[in-house]
Amino acid sequence: MATAFARAADIEASLELLAERDIDPAARVYQRMFELHPQMEPYFWRDTDGKIRGEMLSLAFAAILDFVGERRYADHMIGTEMINHEGYDVPRDVFATFFAIVRDALRDLLGADWTPAFDSAWSEMLAEIESYARQTPRSDATNSFHAARVEQFQRGEAAS
Repeated sequence: MATAFARAADIEASLELLAERDIDPAARVYQRMFELHPQMEPYFWRDTDGKIRGEMLSLAFAAILDFVGERRYADHMIGTEMINHEGYDVPRDVFATFFAIVRDALRDLLGADWTPAFDSAWSEMLAEIESYARQTPRSDATNSFHAARVEQFQRGEAAS
């Protein structure tokens, strides 16, 4: 199956290079996030061993690989997770920066091996992810079609 993103090979190569070096980027990713968004650090009070951060980062990498690959779910997952994170009171503008924070951490960790091709591919991918994020409706907004269906459900009526 064809990839959804023309520069998929560059994104994959940057991630493969990190994996070949056996580098766990979680510490650098979250250090950078807390530098940029210090108000977010208290949200991780339960994550005493880093497993929650690791799981979140793992999901982000899976989303990135699917987004540049077959795009079976990542384009929708990004919007869904944006709404889910609103439930944790994570501001949209903070959520939207996470993929760029991942890129910056990888660039730092790979140092001189970070290539201009990696940089431009990540920039293009981030712009495309941002377009999906902008299209995600706010979770506190409703439209008349959805509101009517919710009201039907609440009255116990079959959906029409």
